[in-house]
Amino acid sequence: MVTAMLSDLDPVAVILVSSGTKGNRLLFRYPYFQEPHSNHKSSKVAIKNPYAIKIAENFQDLKKGKSITTFIKDGSLTGFADKTLANFLVAKSELCGKKFSVKIDDVRFVGFPMSLTQLSKETNLQNSLNSRLQNILAINVVFALRANIAESVTNCYQELAQQIAVAIAHEEKRCLYLSKEAKIMMAAFEEASVTGDEDTVSPLKQIIHNSNLAKELMSVFDNLVKSGQVLFFLNQWVEINFCLLHKIHANVPGGVLLETFYRFLTYVRPYHAILLTKPEQELLSSLPLDGCPSLSRLIKLTTPVKNLKILALETDLSITQIYQLVCHLVYWGFAILIYPMCQANQYVLSPSADTAVDSKLSQEFHTSFPELHLVVEMSRFSYPSRMHECFDVEPIANTALMDKVNQVVVWMLRHRILNQLHTYVNLLPSSKKEFSTNPNMCHSTISSTHSSSSSVQVVEESYLSILMEDPTTSNLDRATSMSDVASVNSEESGGQSTTQYTSQLSKSPSHEANSDCSMLPEDSKLQWRMQDNLLNELKPGVKAAILRCPAAKNFEDLSLFAKLVPYFNGKHHLEEIMFYENLTRSQLVTLLEKFKDVLILSSHEALATTLI
Repeated sequence: MVTAMLSDLDPVAVILVSSGTKGNRLLFRYPYFQEPHSNHKSSKVAIKNPYAIKIAENFQDLKKGKSITTFIKDGSLTGFADKTLANFLVAKSELCGKKFSVKIDDVRFVGFPMSLTQLSKETNLQNSLNSRLQNILAINVVFALRANIAESVTNCYQELAQQIAVAIAHEEKRCLYLSKEAKIMMAAFEEASVTGDEDTVSPLKQIIHNSNLAKELMSVFDNLVKSGQVLFFLNQWVEINFCLLHKIHANVPGGVLLETFYRFLTYVRPYHAILLTKPEQELLSSLPLDGCPSLSRLIKLTTPVKNLKILALETDLSITQIYQLVCHLVYWGFAILIYPMCQANQYVLSPSADTAVDSKLSQEFHTSFPELHLVVEMSRFSYPSRMHECFDVEPIANTALMDKVNQVVVWMLRHRILNQLHTYVNLLPSSKKEFSTNPNMCHSTISSTHSSSSSVQVVEESYLSILMEDPTTSNLDRATSMSDVASVNSEESGGQSTTQYTSQLSKSPSHEANSDCSMLPEDSKLQWRMQDNLLNELKPGVKAAILRCPAAKNFEDLSLFAKLVPYFNGKHHLEEIMFYENLTRSQLVTLLEKFKDVLILSSHEALATTLI
């Protein structure tokens, strides 16, 4: 099914047409398709009949969206004569320099018309060159596509047609490249017409054999069908580079949208790593001679266990440059984004993986690992598993076997058979009832406090006072607190002294007595005040639930937990927290275990590593 979808993205033909003093001419088309002459002639007679009408059934089919005529056969363009293509694919001068699109039944022609007369007016050319340019006034590089193709794919092909058209115009200005190549192409057609040969294929074969431009256009078509990537120098001078994202990243679940892809490129972070999709030497050899040296250095130093921050240090580049190079590699399909490989990584079989025993991937896997079977290795990750769990290999005990395991996992990640799962943390109180007083009771408390004598100072209860209660007797759902009683009795005890009143009723840490009925030391008071300030931004119920955890009595644990609270919203995984807060996995896991009563953990894929 994926193969069928990929074939729909392929062009059905590439066409080069021109207009000039000798009229509209089709210079080249590829691939060529030989049609039976008898059928073609009979169809011409039927079309020229002035009394021919479409029957009612055909109109009904049109309303239902059924296509009566098809111009695509075996993936090639058919049913159009060369003269017909030349007439409707040559655009008027007003449309030159703009994107071109024409839809006829099940075929859409997209291109970029280029006027050579405008080019000659904008530049100071020699008189001899101006006279030669009058032979060809405009050209159009056209790709024939399936009509039901997505608009974003159509825009990509229009951009490629624009690159080629502009490059041809540039070379025509520089060295009359188009004039020389057009002369070869038209000579082949004229020779076939003089001999009376009705075979339309033989002149095209001769053009490919003799014309350099025809060979380049044929190479563009073949590369689009094969890989979706086009990278060459037109006339060995002007660089043409293009990649069809929809085909290169076809293995991404749900397909690729350009806007979505560009947005996810912004998710690249320093803790990410990249995995090359091709061998290092093959990738380096595919780079142009004038390619960026920094890119070559990055490719040579890249391994699946190094994050981008380490690569920035080793390549002596800024992290911004690393981001740009990584996005370039990912865009062209030369690398995929992963989290650095380690034994604690958790993987699961991708929903889009081909699990057939005789699949093409199984054959490729057997070529790389003759002693293993892909289906058996995939079965290890039917459920989310960590590397050291599913293979049951101790890295220190058997280094050679561990290297083989790493190679297998890397191969499966490169072919998007595995997805990595990350653990995300959400903060949520364990109790259904939040630790908060009744709003009406709070209102009455404030009112009674304000109605008391101005000389009486009532200190509001702190949630940290829970720390001093006995865990066996304390209860989140307790009734009215001592401070509430103090507020209610404030009017009845108006005759009491202020000192006696506050010392009896206050529950704040600064006035709280310990179990020995003695006042708390000053360092304990300061510590509890700091603990109280750590969680001030949280809701009272959440804050109370956190402080009820036994680990909250340890100031270091509570300080670290308060520091990590902004990450506990389900949007940051453990690896990200470890990187930004400089924590080890054991430190973070231990802290989460201590506060497990108020945390919810979930595991799923990260968007950045799943989609790019």
